[in-house]
Amino acid sequence: MSKHKLIGLLEVPEYQDFFARFRRRSFSAGAVVSIPNTGQDDVFFVVRGRLRVYLSYNEREFSLCFLDPGDIFTTHTKAFIEAVEDSELMMASARIFRGELLQHPEILLAIIGVLGEVLSGSWGVIEGLVFHDVKSRLVAYFLSRARENGRFDGKRVTFDCTLTMEEISMTIGSSRQTTSSLFNNLIRDGDLVRMGKHRFLIEDIDRLEQKFA
Repeated sequence: MSKHKLIGLLEVPEYQDFFARFRRRSFSAGAVVSIPNTGQDDVFFVVRGRLRVYLSYNEREFSLCFLDPGDIFTTHTKAFIEAVEDSELMMASARIFRGELLQHPEILLAIIGVLGEVLSGSWGVIEGLVFHDVKSRLVAYFLSRARENGRFDGKRVTFDCTLTMEEISMTIGSSRQTTSSLFNNLIRDGDLVRMGKHRFLIEDIDRLEQKFA
């Protein structure tokens, strides 16, 4: 069961009791969903929109991951969570969530898989900070977007990226100025082709991956 199918369960009659004790919450773009150390202990999954999970220290922010429709997360962490788009969540306390899972163990297996994807992405970000320079991290970010959401034609792949340069810089742990400069270099060198405002093309994804390995 994929994260997209999890959303589809909202419309399945046999799972209505599972969601009956969830509360539906809406957040405008820019709204804070969760702040660390407030005692909030909810589990939620994203129905619509996009959220950013990030750490903040001494006025510096570092993005761990972005949550899209079907992703699952919890407010019981040391991370801040904000809506980067108008978003809608289904939320329940951790206690209620655990109780409902006991009644529907088949959903638990799907949730473990979705959480695994989120954690894998976060570890990838941390690994990049430790072992790779900023340009390699920027290329790795675009490669991951292409692999996850791209439309392939042989080795050519087109993909969308709606994040701003500021959001990308926070994701790869760099300044906006440095990220923008490196991004322009990728465009100039032909490693990345801009097809529109949010659409990009990589001519040979395997070659690009090997170039910055």
